[in-house]
Amino acid sequence: MRQYKKKGDFHPYLKVTQNRKEDSTELNTLVETAWIFAYSALWNCSLFSAKEMDAAKEGIREYLRLSDTASNGFLSFCQRVLLARYYLSNGASRHIPLPSVWLDKNNEKGFAGTKEWFIEIMAVRESLPQYKNDIRALSEAVLDYSEDTTEEKFYLWKNHFIERQTPGLLTLFQVFAINYLYAK
Repeated sequence: MRQYKKKGDFHPYLKVTQNRKEDSTELNTLVETAWIFAYSALWNCSLFSAKEMDAAKEGIREYLRLSDTASNGFLSFCQRVLLARYYLSNGASRHIPLPSVWLDKNNEKGFAGTKEWFIEIMAVRESLPQYKNDIRALSEAVLDYSEDTTEEKFYLWKNHFIERQTPGLLTLFQVFAINYLYAK
């Protein structure tokens, strides 16, 4: 004999959470911004198909979802991209694969390989808080500017990098700002 549940006995397996739409919107914005930054830093002279960009963004989304907060994940993502950029610039025979390959979580020679570098930097920062502060500053500048694309915000960060005499980071910030505003 079939038994039917009484009204009120139903217990859903999935919980409904409030503000899920806002969380999803924030995550999508951070994924898009992180992609534009990574593209600007590592592949600025390359053109990719929509399929390739979507695959790359999915790798970024997965990383940000696993972070304690999406914004903290974003900041560490940008710093790790910069570490990869430094690595690439210090070797003539070094190259970077397609974004989807580099961002694949199982590719130890891609983004996943920057994890140990970043852990080392974080360990040193416990004793020397300003250690490699320039990469943290650029990550914060990218996030800050993406949230407020005013002329004042642009000049605030531009002047920051000029005052600290970091022309490479200044140029990368400017390239990111242009791509953010016009290459979406």
